[in-house]
Amino acid sequence: MKRLPKGYGSVYKLSGSRRRPFTARIQTGYKAESGRPEYKYLGYYKTSQEALQALMEYNKSPYDFDLINYTISDLYGEFKKRKLSTLSNSGVYIYQAAYKYLAPIHNTKIKDIKTFHLQKIIDGIDRKWQTKNHVQTLLNQLFDIAIELDIISKNYAKFTKIGPKEVSNIHKAFTTEEIKRLFQAIKTEPFADTVLIMIYSGLRPSELLNIKKSAVNLEELYITAGSKTKAGKNRVIPINARILPFIKNRCNSSNIYIIEKNGCPVNYSSYRRIYIDLMKKLNMEHLPHDGRHTFASLADTAGMNKVSIKRIMGHATNDITENVYTHKEIDELIKNINMI
Repeated sequence: MKRLPKGYGSVYKLSGSRRRPFTARIQTGYKAESGRPEYKYLGYYKTSQEALQALMEYNKSPYDFDLINYTISDLYGEFKKRKLSTLSNSGVYIYQAAYKYLAPIHNTKIKDIKTFHLQKIIDGIDRKWQTKNHVQTLLNQLFDIAIELDIISKNYAKFTKIGPKEVSNIHKAFTTEEIKRLFQAIKTEPFADTVLIMIYSGLRPSELLNIKKSAVNLEELYITAGSKTKAGKNRVIPINARILPFIKNRCNSSNIYIIEKNGCPVNYSSYRRIYIDLMKKLNMEHLPHDGRHTFASLADTAGMNKVSIKRIMGHATNDITENVYTHKEIDELIKNINMI
């Protein structure tokens, strides 16, 4: 092999019978006690050419040796510090669940992971499209962090495939008769009003559960709430006249959140159980997200302005880049929402 430049590093073959007998290393200094050279090893390779290639890549773009050994687990720890504190409880749960599916590569160095490793994991997930999408989203964010830290230069997660999203038929809108029965149940069923609030606001269950009383403006008739997407976060949700009494009643307490039980916030799992029990009592078959589905159906039937529907529901629109609302826009949203 041609002699390498001074300070460039070295490639040599290890003794014994090894599957990867060649190594590449660079000198990082001298040992204080003996004065002998101190080395860091880039890795171990099947051929001298592979080892030389690794050495060339290092010299082309030197990296931090502490970071180069980062595993998926290490990157998830970094991700948690950066991201999880900004998410709702349901958002945290989604990422935690997605991370569990990465168990086969938790301790694998990110620099050693390629697209086919990731695709194998995604293909092995025996769940619906949404779960695979959550895993793919997490992988993209982990690889982006690794690129930011100069551990790798390419996001291999971007090349994974999860197939087309299945058409879902599990959600169905509440009928006019069912909505009438919900109003009739207000006096006897403590959480019947929460279903109506979702029907007439387009809120997701998790968004409703995270609303604090401080986010409710009863004078100007709107709530600042929302999560999940950039367009959906901290959006203005006008209060429909039909649910205004329920909102006022829930704000007229010492609670912090508008939805609480026994003075404590209600998480999604608990609410789902409450919701299912309520549906059984009222002889209805619906899921918690059916309220949001019903809102979209009612808004479309009533001829509500398309842009208003998107803004209220937190869907991205072409005419806005930020959730900044003028009084005129809020008045327009209130006018539109009272069409249903």
